[in-house]
Amino acid sequence: MPFHRPALGLNLAALALAGALSGAAHAATTDRNPAPAAQTAPAATPNAAPEAAPAAKVTGFRSARFGMTADEVAKAIAKDFKIEGKDIRRETNATERTTSLIVKVDDLQTGAGPAVVAYILGHSTQKLFQVNILWGGAVNPKVDPNALVGAANALRNYFVGQGYRQEGMLLNAPVGDGSQVVVFRGTDSQGRMSLLTLAVPPKPSDDTPALPPSLQLSYIEKPNEPDVFKIEKGF
Repeated sequence: MPFHRPALGLNLAALALAGALSGAAHAATTDRNPAPAAQTAPAATPNAAPEAAPAAKVTGFRSARFGMTADEVAKAIAKDFKIEGKDIRRETNATERTTSLIVKVDDLQTGAGPAVVAYILGHSTQKLFQVNILWGGAVNPKVDPNALVGAANALRNYFVGQGYRQEGMLLNAPVGDGSQVVVFRGTDSQGRMSLLTLAVPPKPSDDTPALPPSLQLSYIEKPNEPDVFKIEKGF
């Protein structure tokens, strides 16, 4: 998969990036980090057939669906979180030439603390094609690292049971020096992806305080073809 590798740290500036965000997943697919075996399902009771989860469908986030316009996404935000008007921040990414609707949600995942959610509209279509959710880091510098890891584990366990394709699934796959981990990566039958990454910056060698960890969840419509600006070949 032609992912572009991002910097290891996850921050508010990276929240509205689309084309670069999935690099962690690509870096984790090398032979030295194969996808772990599927978790063992609970034993079935006698004479009872195991019940398979319905196939996953990654269609967006909550009421916001891929392909929605900015106005439709704003209505979805209002429906899901009772946030509207000036509390929805709009930002344009100068490099990717996308537009993001960004909101802060105080209690999206129990124990993870406040989150910032970016709904990213494509360069060419101006329609929703990716959603990024960030906890810790720049959102909450005083985040409890143990609570954030616990939230990551809880989300991973949830996604494992949601019927994602086994092919290409990643669980707890370290990237590079190990300061970033792909906690979960899975795709549905149409190739749409859910990607959960945990970044724990290494402690500096001097007395500088270590950066807080960050947890990011992305829902991506077309991981191999993000709707971002690209300079055409032969420039």
